[in-house]
Amino acid sequence: MTAGMNRSNCTQTSPYYWTVGALVLLALLLSGLNQSLLFDVDEGAFTEATREMLLSHDWGHTTLNGLDRFDKPIGVYWLQALSSTVFGINEFAFRLPSALAAWIASLALARFAWEQWGNRAAVVVAVVSVTSLGHWAMARTATADALLSLFFVLIFLDLWRALSRQHAQFGRRVALWIALGLLVKGPVALLLPICTLAIYGMVDPACRFRIQKMIFEPWSWLILLTVSVPWYLYAYWRHGQNFIQGFFLKHNVERFTGSMEGHSGNWSYFLIALPLLWLPWSTLFFRALFHVRTQCRDPLLKYCWIWFAFVFCFFSIASTKLPHYLLYAGPAVCLLIAHAALDASFCSWIWAWLMAILGLTFVLFAPAYLQQNPEVVADEFYKQLLMSSPDIDMKIWLVAFSLPICSGLLTKYIWRIWATASIEFPAAISFIAFAVFQSIVFSILVLPWWSYTLQAPVQQLALKFKDKPETIVQWGVHMPSFATYRQQEAPRRAPMPGEMALVRNVRPFEAGDWDVMEVLGPLAVVRSPVQPLVLNNANTKFE
Repeated sequence: MTAGMNRSNCTQTSPYYWTVGALVLLALLLSGLNQSLLFDVDEGAFTEATREMLLSHDWGHTTLNGLDRFDKPIGVYWLQALSSTVFGINEFAFRLPSALAAWIASLALARFAWEQWGNRAAVVVAVVSVTSLGHWAMARTATADALLSLFFVLIFLDLWRALSRQHAQFGRRVALWIALGLLVKGPVALLLPICTLAIYGMVDPACRFRIQKMIFEPWSWLILLTVSVPWYLYAYWRHGQNFIQGFFLKHNVERFTGSMEGHSGNWSYFLIALPLLWLPWSTLFFRALFHVRTQCRDPLLKYCWIWFAFVFCFFSIASTKLPHYLLYAGPAVCLLIAHAALDASFCSWIWAWLMAILGLTFVLFAPAYLQQNPEVVADEFYKQLLMSSPDIDMKIWLVAFSLPICSGLLTKYIWRIWATASIEFPAAISFIAFAVFQSIVFSILVLPWWSYTLQAPVQQLALKFKDKPETIVQWGVHMPSFATYRQQEAPRRAPMPGEMALVRNVRPFEAGDWDVMEVLGPLAVVRSPVQPLVLNNANTKFE
């Protein structure tokens, strides 16, 4: 199937339909964005660092509870700060940059798929990129990952255009996207495309000259250095070796060589994460994997597999493992799924439906099961959160998924009768409707429930003490969203005599002579005695 054969009817499609489709995707990504509380630790840390930057008016540096924060470069904080300036300090404003990044990425992938394989592929890849579980979650998370994923999409697409069309403008655009990736995440934005190019050059010797020409193009390097280096030089000038140690060594090198914050796993970690991250589309990826040898005869598909294989292998070797690392292969996987959907057999769609319904069933039944069987949770803290979680029965939504199937079939029938556009709806129209339905249910029902279950005590305690000017420290907990919601710093340390502290209200904490100011579930705000604080053996765990 060639690009020319598939594009023959694309040019007749009215821009009106593509505009409507883009707006539908945007509405899908914005739905429920403000209905979930901020999750700790990541969302709380990013949002509090952004809030402190706004308060200090120092837009070149971030802190977390008053201490220098070197976890990520400055780019994501700038965007969150701009959004918060317009929409206020709230969940919607903090998450808006991630949602918009996911939207732009989906449009870029749709345009590329349209160029290569036509209308059907453009529709499928756009829906895959916003409804796959991993991408859906990142688009609703106030961190740097959705922004980095956007730049990886743009790098991936323009890198291929540079290789296939040999125009210098595409290579220079790649340099710009890499530079912006360096400003939102760090060296991984350069590492991934460089290594992919190197591997592609090894398997396709005919491209080596083009790759060398692109890598050593002076204008590309000028763009990359001009955009990315000034902030890094400023950070080094301001912090010196502390910046090198904190950002490059701790949060980049040590993430590969050692396990950061307990995020470890064995070599099979991403084998388990892979089908979960791309639900409900996972089965189509495995269909593509089954035909990998045949697909590698196509240069574009071979490029996709090389990008995916490097991401998978590199992060499997790394000691620190987090599920969203695999989403850096997102553009390649989305295109492979879209290509597989174009000629998927009836049997393939049956397996896709079975996997999708199984995944949805698990997600909808899990809350009620955990509420009824809290003993399956070993950690006493989370057990108490589940026991005090709001009652909800999500099972009815499992029955309701038949509605998008029927509506999808009806839409397809009406479309054919009216023949109002040249877009040929794929046989998977009902599956697309199901994926959209699932995304909406997750956004307005499932994610809000989990957020209130895990984060409601933090938010409510923060609001309870918001008007009190006293410092409340975090002792034995790391919940930076407490500071965001209270709009005051909450340092992590033992409390001074007479100072209040946010603590876990579960063993081994013992309040002793402390004044208990407020208790919500497994969390409490307490005031230490005025006399000097003496830590017993139990409390030494909360330094």
